[in-house]
Amino acid sequence: VRREACVKTAFVMSVHPDTDYASGLAKEPRQHVVNPVPLLWGDIDPRKRGPVVATVSEPGKRNAIGSHSGTYSIYRALALAKSGLDKNFRPDFTNTLPGDFLKGPFPAWGDICSLDPWGHMAQDIFAEELKRGELDLRPTIAVTRSHLDIPEIKTAIKDGRVVQDGRVISAAGTVVVTKSAIEAVWHLPGVAKRFKTTEAELRQALFTETGGNFPELITRPDIKLFLPPINGITVYMIGDVASIPDPTKLLTVRVHDESGDSDIFGSDRSSCRASLLFGIERCVLAAQAGGCGLIVYTRQEGNALGEVTKFMINNARRRMGDTVEAYYSEAERVAGVSDQRLHELTPDVLHWLGITKIDEFVSESETKADAIITSGIAIDKRVGLPADRVAATARVESAAQEGQRIEKRRSTEALEALPITRLPSNAKRLSVSSREAPQKSLADPASPHPALASLSADPLPLHWAATSAEARGPIVATLSKPHFRNAIGVHSGATAVHRACSVAKGLLPPGRPLELAATQPMVRIRPQPAWSDPSKICSLDPWGVQVIDGFPSAAEKGVDLQPSIAVSTASLSIAELHEAVTEGRLKVDGKVMTADLHVHGVKIAIEPVWHLPSLAVRFGLSETVLRQSLFEQTGGMYPDLVARTDLEVFLPPIGGLTIYVFGNVDTIPDESKPLTVRVHDECNGSDVFGSDICTCRPYLFHGIEECVQAAQKGGAGVIVYNRKEGRALGEVTKFMVYNARKRQQGGDTAQQYFKRTEDIAGTQDMRFQELMPDPLHWLGITKIDRFISMSNMKYDAVVESGIKIVERVDIPEELIPCDAHVEIDAKVFAGYFPGAKKAKTYEELQNTVGRAE
Repeated sequence: VRREACVKTAFVMSVHPDTDYASGLAKEPRQHVVNPVPLLWGDIDPRKRGPVVATVSEPGKRNAIGSHSGTYSIYRALALAKSGLDKNFRPDFTNTLPGDFLKGPFPAWGDICSLDPWGHMAQDIFAEELKRGELDLRPTIAVTRSHLDIPEIKTAIKDGRVVQDGRVISAAGTVVVTKSAIEAVWHLPGVAKRFKTTEAELRQALFTETGGNFPELITRPDIKLFLPPINGITVYMIGDVASIPDPTKLLTVRVHDESGDSDIFGSDRSSCRASLLFGIERCVLAAQAGGCGLIVYTRQEGNALGEVTKFMINNARRRMGDTVEAYYSEAERVAGVSDQRLHELTPDVLHWLGITKIDEFVSESETKADAIITSGIAIDKRVGLPADRVAATARVESAAQEGQRIEKRRSTEALEALPITRLPSNAKRLSVSSREAPQKSLADPASPHPALASLSADPLPLHWAATSAEARGPIVATLSKPHFRNAIGVHSGATAVHRACSVAKGLLPPGRPLELAATQPMVRIRPQPAWSDPSKICSLDPWGVQVIDGFPSAAEKGVDLQPSIAVSTASLSIAELHEAVTEGRLKVDGKVMTADLHVHGVKIAIEPVWHLPSLAVRFGLSETVLRQSLFEQTGGMYPDLVARTDLEVFLPPIGGLTIYVFGNVDTIPDESKPLTVRVHDECNGSDVFGSDICTCRPYLFHGIEECVQAAQKGGAGVIVYNRKEGRALGEVTKFMVYNARKRQQGGDTAQQYFKRTEDIAGTQDMRFQELMPDPLHWLGITKIDRFISMSNMKYDAVVESGIKIVERVDIPEELIPCDAHVEIDAKVFAGYFPGAKKAKTYEELQNTVGRAE
């Protein structure tokens, strides 16, 4: 009955007859009328080129596959299903434009293929069409201003490495920046050319290696744009933005790829945060010399392998002795490839800014430098991280990377040297222009009968509420033996697209499973009663940590399984905790906090695994409505959501979560031992870069400090870090909200804090705290002594799930950044836990005003 109800769902993407074959869905006659808005990609006149249309309100006009906001389109689908939001909502773009910013076009805009160079101006260029209701558009780029309060930069000021000039570095010690959030918009012919493959092969790999995501990749070769469900890029511009395209002005650039455990939490086994901070310092110096410095921050976690795979590789390296030799070899053994980052696409953001010459490139990566130089941008000088800034525990990584660089340089010794203003390039070894196209025989996407039907012909049985791993059965989302698949989607969340690109480039065999030997958890997580209770856990696989030895029957059949949870150890060096020791709030105990001021614990990466029937119950929906919204509002993602209701598990292509445990993991379920918990939702601008418009970073590290104290008292502390950027609205929307808040009449007042978000996004929040307690139940938590959160929604979700909270802890007043009082006053008025803070009246909120733009 449930299946019959689902397959009669309307199909609301830009429909093509072949797509019927793929999904077997009934469609309304009006949806056969497909008239995509014309698009001439590469024309630098935006009116001639045309807009990117990936909204779903008028599917016949769509000229792109996918939907806006990358991975966050999933959360919008949930919001529409759960909250009854208006499906035809149109944003109010008042005051959201970049302001005084580079307008372009620059000559290279015609060759950009991985972002929309006009994406920051769409609401202005097509303002008349928007006003008349002829188009429903979303910007794919947003530009705003910010002040960064970074503790390590304040240390650099004290040490005399940078100067507090009142312009680049404010009187308060904050770094003044312009920042831009950029969503991926791929012109498939151009991307295929960069990857040295054919468009047909790229489309086939993107569809197949993601487990059947977006059949229009195959059925609609006439649609050339794809908005992949991946995370985007943020650019931080320090100094005179107008000078960026001017080759006579000093320009420093660092391209930095996300590493959450280092960039945020200060993992001492990596030099990533140290390299990022050094890059920021160099950018400040360039800005103070009259030029500009850029930090290009790309969301390609763990070399784009994803955090679960990254932690598994870390475990394997540790078990192999953590040697230089094992650094890359273990990654290649486990994942099949040590790096899936899309360096071929990296130069696009630089060309978008009009860059033709970089004076100082703060990177030791040969591959990044090669990609930039090959794209036509000159690099005069490269600067690496000074040796005295590489932690002793990160020297294995550093030595392995240096060994790889030497090998690559040796391979080019016979090549003609570049001009003296550039460093030698390894172009023949790594350049996308010289790599031979992989020899493969894949189906032509234009074929009238592509293999689009679900491949799960004989799915393994799955009993979600079973009390043991073997009785429950494994989650099978691998592609090597597809007939066993019992889940929709694939592992690794957003990085599945990167894996597909590795296949298209010929770097990885199709469907290659992970090699799991030596990757098992470094610390055992014991099964808990909640693991078999769907009312407690429905958004992660509780047995996903035990796939190596938990499913012997599947192993006998030769089923390839992949963990959705990885458990490793953590040693963290965090500036705020060093200060806490100095000021006497924390002590060195030799166990949790060692003499080198490193904090030790356990880190756990968890991918989302949704049991759709239980998820629907959690949201108070019918499963049919949930599946339909997930399918429709993402622009047609995974037809199996509506065509295969016998498959109850969905691995959505979204970011997962990371848990940090301080103290003994085994004490967590023991109510007699003290337990402190903070559940923190990602805010990259604050968590990594210290933006002072919100309290996210200071509250996160106050939570860690509280967790360490609980661990030192014989209990444990737990940080749950959810990848839900900007309340799960995404960073582009978030930056537009910042602009609208700052520029509205009366300034950025607490009274209008939530309203401007609703005007632009249609809702205040898409985080859905109903799912938030699941990792707490997975750890066996039944009582929290200190809950480090002011959020009424999080508190209610935890308590309603059956976990007791003894004490709530608000953020100390002295930790609230100068521009974040708007946020705090608005939230307290809305019902957040105030602690000792006095709630203001609605009229008084008008008097809390943030810094002008």
